[in-house]
Amino acid sequence: MSVLGKFIKQPNEILDYDVDYTDWFSNRSDAPSSIAVVVESGITLVGSSLTGMVAKVALSGGIDGTTYTVTVRLTTDSGMVKEADFQVKVKESA
Repeated sequence: MSVLGKFIKQPNEILDYDVDYTDWFSNRSDAPSSIAVVVESGITLVGSSLTGMVAKVALSGGIDGTTYTVTVRLTTDSGMVKEADFQVKVKESA
């Protein structure tokens, strides 16, 4: 698994994260069609959207000290599937 990035959030925050597929599409003739987002148990997917080449994922909750992997699965209009993973560590600030 290749991780795009690692982020930190507090348990009570609701934050959004962008996954940009522009580079992947630079040599392709098809276009993004839809996304599906998979999150590990313990963190909440508030919502997701696809605008152009960028997927936006909003997350809330999580348990202090736990790192969660989020997978964004993009499907193109020709049926190709590209997955991108990022990690979110939940950490309560002192």
